[in-house]
Order: sequence, then structure tokens, then C-alpha cells
Amino acid sequence: MNRRIIIGLTGNIATGKSAVMKLAAEHGALVIDADRVVHELLQRDEDIQTAVVAAFGPEVRLPDGRIDRAAVGRIVFGDEQALRRLEDILHPAVREEIARRVATSEAPIVMIEAIKLLEGPLAAVCDQVWVTTCSRATQLERLRVCRGMDDASAVARVEAQSPQEEKIGRADVVIHTDGLMSATQEQFEVAWSNLSSPARDVT
Repeated sequence: MNRRIIIGLTGNIATGKSAVMKLAAEHGALVIDADRVVHELLQRDEDIQTAVVAAFGPEVRLPDGRIDRAAVGRIVFGDEQALRRLEDILHPAVREEIARRVATSEAPIVMIEAIKLLEGPLAAVCDQVWVTTCSRATQLERLRVCRGMDDASAVARVEAQSPQEEKIGRADVVIHTDGLMSATQEQFEVAWSNLSSPARDVT
């Protein structure tokens, strides 16, 4: 049984979560991207694949058996009931995989990135919640430049998420990412240096 600090990282789309995860990895943390775990499950887990096809139809399955994430995304985007069905399929398996990775790691600090960290039970296992935030204009610019979205798609993605203020209100640490990377790193270093002694048991 290892004693360690578990940090939950969240924030709305294009607010700099990946940059903070990179910094944590460079400081020796085990970093786990919940969205990447979802991607891996959809690629290799036959039970998950079967359940997703049963819920959303054979058109979401690629010829090689993997799930077409873009097709699923089009179905659930803006449809709360469809999104809930998808989350009911995926979230238990994601939590199980995250728990497995934490339990088998020797890293004294774990950072788990999840866009819906605060909406589910994953937050309960975190000692601290960190939230990245930036202006709406910065989000839209990043989506256009870094992800190649047109203006309408970028606006739709930003407006589909819960207000950033709700996440900030529940944060132990808030990192503002509108400025240069050096400013983000400076905030990270302060928060990292203030981490308390590991206090959570993870089996």
C-alpha cells in the first residue's frame, strides 16, 4: 500500500490542461488522461465496443472493430440522454483502469485529468482539485489555430460545457493560462511546492 497525493485536474476545453499535465510529468508525477483511457478502451475492449454498438448502432463501428469516436461524438453532442448512456457504459471501466494504474505505480504524486472530474465520483479520490482557466477569446483562438475548427464549431464546443466559474469555485488550485507558458509554469511551480505530505491510501 502506497501513500501518495492524488491531484484531479480539470478545466474547460482549450484552457491549458495538457500543458499542466506535461509539467507534472516532468516533475515525476504519474499522469493519467481519462480521455485517453476512453480512447484506449474503445480501441481494444470488446465488451465496451459491443455495448457502444448496442446503444448507438452498427454505424459507430469501424471495419476493424474499433469504435469510431467521431461518429459517437456526433450522436451524443447536444443530446444529454445519449451522452448519459455513453457515460454509463464508459465511466465504470475508466475508473477501474485508472485505479489499476495508480495501484501499480510507485509515483508519489498522481495527476488525473478529466473534463468531467467534478461531475462524477472520481473527484472523491483526489486530495486536491486543480483547475485551468483562460478567457473565452483564448479558448476560441486555440480551437481555431491548434485544432483547426471553424468559428461556429469552436463556439459550439465552448458553449456546450459548464461555466468555468463552477469549476473554479470548487478548486484548490486555479492556474490561469492566458499568458505565456512561462507564466503558467510559474503558477504550477508555486502550487507544486505547496503540496502537503501524501495523505491518501491507494491500493
